[in-house]
Amino acid sequence: MKITIARLRSNVKYNGPLETVLDSFFENYVKFMKANPHHEYRTYNVSFGTTRPRRTPENIEWADVIVIPSDSEFRYHGELQMNPKDLAKSESHMEKIRPYFENKTVIMWRSDRGDTEELYRNETFKGVKLKSFHTIDEIDFSGNIHGMKYHFIQTLKNPLADMLDAGKDTDFGYWGRMKPSEKNERERTIRQIYRSNLSTMLVGGFPSGVKRQSAWIKDWKILYPMLERCRSTLCFNWLDTTATTSRYPEALSIGMIPFVWKDYDKNNTYNIDDWQRVESFVEFRSKVYKLKDEKYFENKLKKYRNNYSKVLQTEEQYLLQFSVKMEMCLT
Repeated sequence: MKITIARLRSNVKYNGPLETVLDSFFENYVKFMKANPHHEYRTYNVSFGTTRPRRTPENIEWADVIVIPSDSEFRYHGELQMNPKDLAKSESHMEKIRPYFENKTVIMWRSDRGDTEELYRNETFKGVKLKSFHTIDEIDFSGNIHGMKYHFIQTLKNPLADMLDAGKDTDFGYWGRMKPSEKNERERTIRQIYRSNLSTMLVGGFPSGVKRQSAWIKDWKILYPMLERCRSTLCFNWLDTTATTSRYPEALSIGMIPFVWKDYDKNNTYNIDDWQRVESFVEFRSKVYKLKDEKYFENKLKKYRNNYSKVLQTEEQYLLQFSVKMEMCLT
């Protein structure tokens, strides 16, 4: 098969783990390409190694199959959620390549609940008759494909730094951005935490009035030591209460207690303990206070890491699952 991996919006220059949101998919794809040389591979707005990403419409036209690592595609449709000039520029690129998707097989890597097959068919590729559309979802994997991030983050640990570690000195850490449809829940709770007497480490995009330590930091080598000092975080989801997110395994790997908001992962695929589930800010704050006891914190972290280890796969197991799903989409 002729396969082109295409970033329709922002580009990705993939050099290795912990450099892009979808690194768990990209890392498995790199290994998949090496293990399957009988397929031909090209790129659009993606690069591997030292080369820079380039928009190459001819590679879309050439392909039988287009792999789309999807990241917040929903922001380009419906209620305006971005700069109109950026939206217009992105759409101009789409106008050039959209006709080349006619009668093509599309494989979407999904890591955002707002990005759906319906969105792509009815909006992104409106007027285009695709041959087929397949979704490889982060939650199709045991412990989420972003269990890969648990393994990736473990490589950042420095034994010498651990010996000199002063311990946890921050109650709450949060990294990422707000989803616009969650303002009544996530934003309100983040504001309450910020305005309370809990100490915080906030990295990314936050509601007005909330002072962050930094804008989003892409490089985990910088981000990790900032978050390592934190005792806890809070995991939210949206649109789908059965869904999970990468924040949970990331937090456990860093050494934080991941609390979950209300019916997050209601099927409990992460093997979450009842104590981690919170229904209100007041409940969350009272539990975080208890984590100031070092022994209590260590026991909780050990227990929750052990619970997650029962669903976490090895990197080799994730690759096997990924490869099987890719081949099913290609046949």
